[in-house]
Amino acid sequence: MKKYLRFAENYILLLASLTLGLYLLFFAPKDGGVSDTEMRMLQSFPQISLSSLASGTFMDEFESFLSDAFPAREEMIALSDALRGVFGRADAGEEAKRLFDEEEGLVGDEAPQASADAPEPAAPAAEEREETAPAAAARGASLWRERADGKRDEIETYSPERVAYLASVLDKYRAALPEDGNIFFINVPASDVLNPVYDDHRFASWGDDLAEAVQPLVASGVHIYDPAEVLRPYENDGPLFSNGDYHWYVKTAWRTSNAFLADLGYAPSGFYDYRYYLRYSLKNGPYTPEQLQSMTLERENLMVPLILSPVKTSLIENLTERTPSDVYDFRHTGYTMYLGGAKGPYRLFETGFHTGRSALVISDSYAFSMMYYLFPYYDQILATDLRGANYGKGNIGASIREYMAEYEVDDVYLVSCHWTSINGTVFGWRLEHFLDAAPPGNGGDRDE
Repeated sequence: MKKYLRFAENYILLLASLTLGLYLLFFAPKDGGVSDTEMRMLQSFPQISLSSLASGTFMDEFESFLSDAFPAREEMIALSDALRGVFGRADAGEEAKRLFDEEEGLVGDEAPQASADAPEPAAPAAEEREETAPAAAARGASLWRERADGKRDEIETYSPERVAYLASVLDKYRAALPEDGNIFFINVPASDVLNPVYDDHRFASWGDDLAEAVQPLVASGVHIYDPAEVLRPYENDGPLFSNGDYHWYVKTAWRTSNAFLADLGYAPSGFYDYRYYLRYSLKNGPYTPEQLQSMTLERENLMVPLILSPVKTSLIENLTERTPSDVYDFRHTGYTMYLGGAKGPYRLFETGFHTGRSALVISDSYAFSMMYYLFPYYDQILATDLRGANYGKGNIGASIREYMAEYEVDDVYLVSCHWTSINGTVFGWRLEHFLDAAPPGNGGDRDE
C-alpha cells in the first residue's frame, strides 16, 4: 500500500510541475518587465535560433524566464524579505559590522595572512607630535544622539588634543598642495547611529560638532564638513542609509559629493543625469531615469552609476608601476559593487574629462559609491585606503607626498564613516606618518 501511495505522490507532483510549466509557457508575460522588489529587469522569453540552442544560451535564458515568470513571485519575495527583517535583523547588523571590519584586511578579493608582527604602535602623545596646534586653541567635540526627553547619548568623544592634532595633519596636507589646492574632510556616522533616528525614530535627533571644533584651527583651503548639516535637509526624503550593510545609499553619497563640488565652484550634475546599473542587472544594461523613477520601492540601494565618460583604471604599485583594472566588478552583489571593493595599494582613474585638475581620495569604503560623481570634475583621481593591510603591503614604494607630486594632485578628499574613528590609528597616526614615509615592507608600519 505504501508503494502505491508513494507512486501517487510522485505522479501528483509531476502533474503539478507539468501544469505549472505549461501555464508559464503559454500564459506568462513574454516581455519580462521590471521587478520593483529586486530592482532589476526580468528575463523576457528568449529568442529561439540554431546558435542559441547550440551554445546553450537559450536554455539558460529559458530557465531564467521560468523563474522570473513564476506566479506571485513579487509577493513571495516581499514576504521573505519581511520575515528576514523580523527574525534576522540583529544578525544582519552584526554581519554587516563584521564585513566592514574585514575590509581592513581586504586587498582585491583576497585577505592577507594574519601577521605575526607586533601590534601597530599607538599614536604618539600630543607633546611628541611635531607642528601640533596648541591644545589651548582647541576644544573637544563629540558625535551624539538625542532622546525625546533631551538627554544625549554620546557615541564618540574627541579630546581637545585629538582635535588639535587632526587640524595640524590636515594643514600638512594642505601645505603639500598647489596654491589653489583644497582639502575636503568628512567623517559620517554609519547607519547604526542614524537609522535609529531616521527610520526607527527611537531617538529625536543627532549631532556632530567635530567640524565646528576643527574648522577654526585649519588653514585656508581646508574644508571641514558637518555631516548633520549636509544630510539634514534630506531627512524627510526617504532612507539615507541601508539597514542591511550599514553603508549609505548612493543618493546620500551623491548629495555629499555635491557639498564638496559646490565649494569648488561647480553646479553639480543631477542624480538622474546618470543612468544606473542595479544589483543583478548587468546583463540587462543600465536603467534609464524613466525606468528607475517608475519603480515603487526604494531605488537608491546598490545603484551603480554609469560613468558619463570612458574611464581607464589602473592599479598602481611602487609609484609608477601600472596594472590594468576594471572600474566595474559585478561579481559582487553587495556594497562592493562600487569600484569592486577595496583594491590596493593605489588605484588611478583616468576619467576622459579635461578639467586640468587631479585629486587624491583617501578613504574607507564610504567613498567607493561617491567617486563616480567626482570623475567629471577631474582629469584623473588617485585613490587609496590607509586602513590596516590595505596600506601595509610592501609594494607601495613611496610616501603619500611623492604620490601627490607624481600625479600632480590639486585636491585631497578624506571621506570616511565614524567606524574609521578620529580616535583610531588612521587619523591618529597613519595619515601623518605616511605623508612622508613609505611602509617598509609587508605588514607596513607593523614592522617598525
